Amino acid sequence: MNQSTMRSYIPRKDEEKPVVCVDSREAANRNGRKIIGEMEQLGAEVKITKLDFGDYMVGEDLAIERKTIFDLASTLTQRFLFDQIFKMREAYPKSFVIVEGYMGVLRRFRRITPESMNGALFALAQNGIPLIPTIDYKDTALFLVVGSKQLSKEARMPAVIRHRTKTETISEQQLFLVAGLPHVGPVLSNNLLKYFGTPRRVLRSTQEELMEVNDIGPKIAQDIMTVLDTPYRVEEESKET
Repeated sequence: MNQSTMRSYIPRKDEEKPVVCVDSREAANRNGRKIIGEMEQLGAEVKITKLDFGDYMVGEDLAIERKTIFDLASTLTQRFLFDQIFKMREAYPKSFVIVEGYMGVLRRFRRITPESMNGALFALAQNGIPLIPTIDYKDTALFLVVGSKQLSKEARMPAVIRHRTKTETISEQQLFLVAGLPHVGPVLSNNLLKYFGTPRRVLRSTQEELMEVNDIGPKIAQDIMTVLDTPYRVEEESKET
């Protein structure tokens, strides 16, 4: 009997790319860059932006904090680590923590005991924070890509990565709304709102008017108009997939 493997969840060239959003601070460090490179090799579309919580997002409501064993060991006595994770969980109830690396290496360091590490992990689990162990950066990258692919399969459409906090100002809600347009991230969303004044005027604009905004060319403007003007036919699309 054929058994499926994790690799089977990675999309083929003719399938939609899984999308993974990476916090800009995570993308700036060495391990983060290695994970990004690995995810791109696995066929993922990587979007780098500033996240309010977590290092990665593989869905609109699923934030992921990545900690290596050494990260955890070096911050065991720092309460802010746990506060940060708890706040992430509050904003994104489905979020969890990836623990990367082999705990056995801690035996080489006398100042950190396996008991203290397990105590920290137990405290997180006891507070409802799922913990996902991975072997190394390659394993982490594969897990993130598989997770994004699974979400897009369940939704029958690509997962949309748009981070948001639980409480927002009106301007933050407006930025979030406009950022849902094709190719529009935080910077373009801000440019559009500054130019048009309100989200309603953005959505009512013509292709020519969109192209008057900084950093918006013919391709982006055309894609925005296509999404805004195409009739919504979710049932027909679902039958074809």
